[in-house]
Amino acid sequence: MPGDTPPVDAQVDVGPKLEQEVPNEVFRSDIAPLKMGRFYPSMLLHADDVPAPMFRVMKVSGESFVANFSHPLQGRIFSIDSGKSDVSTQPVGQVAQLLEWSGMETQMLTPTEFEGANAFSREDEAPDAAFYEQPRKVTHFDAVCARRIQALYRTVLPEKARVLDLMAGWRSHLPDTIGSAVGLGMNAEELADNPQLSERIVHDLNDNPTLPFADASFDAVVCTVSFEYLTQPHKIVAEARRVLKPGGMFVVIVSNRYFPPKVIKLWTELHPMERMAWVGTLIKQAGFKKVETYVERGLKRPKDDRYADRLEESDPLFATWGVA
Repeated sequence: MPGDTPPVDAQVDVGPKLEQEVPNEVFRSDIAPLKMGRFYPSMLLHADDVPAPMFRVMKVSGESFVANFSHPLQGRIFSIDSGKSDVSTQPVGQVAQLLEWSGMETQMLTPTEFEGANAFSREDEAPDAAFYEQPRKVTHFDAVCARRIQALYRTVLPEKARVLDLMAGWRSHLPDTIGSAVGLGMNAEELADNPQLSERIVHDLNDNPTLPFADASFDAVVCTVSFEYLTQPHKIVAEARRVLKPGGMFVVIVSNRYFPPKVIKLWTELHPMERMAWVGTLIKQAGFKKVETYVERGLKRPKDDRYADRLEESDPLFATWGVA
């Protein structure tokens, strides 16, 4: 907000470059596997003199690895801009939060090793049709986050677009600027209660990842707070690109809540900003162009929200998108 941030294009010093070669045995591999490009808390090192609370693995060899303890934005060009925000909700976060984890979502020139054994396994491996048989009609974020999701879609989605809402439920949070929306979800009753959908299709993407649409059928494909449940995400992202018209957009939005029994194991092992990096990697690998990420956090939670007495901040918004 005005007066709360440095002047436009202010340069911020995030500290020097700090890299060290570390013997492999210093890493607590009994807790987590050591993977190229991943971020880890420094508590996973058998050492007392670590220079920072986290590090990124830059290189791995047979006996050692290179740990980068620098801020994730170190060596990158960026700026902090101040100006009037269109957010009507009171901000409660601090400007420092904008830099706290920034840069973790950026991709390395050498691909990061996100996925490992059982990456897409789940606590509950029973068929999803049984889990979603009963309508829940719940929202997975507070009202402020819901408004901000709709505002983001209004900004990035083409006007009059024909939109495919993947893993849709009883609300889509789409703006009134789109043309029409097709909802593909797991529960017929929830889809029927969604006023924004012009067409409703019950389809289990984990059972059959092929989208039941012809090539180049949509101007945009969105997936709102559901990507973490996909057991075949590579195929779904490729299918999203197939059904998009040239220049169409694929947008994935997540927050910080999920159903533990059905979330994939990989999701629980990634920092929220790393989740954006992983989703962005899948989008890039599928051939999308202009892969971008976006984060909103630090807004005040509504007073009437059920978690208002325990959480001051609204649920965060993490978005990743690409252009076909």
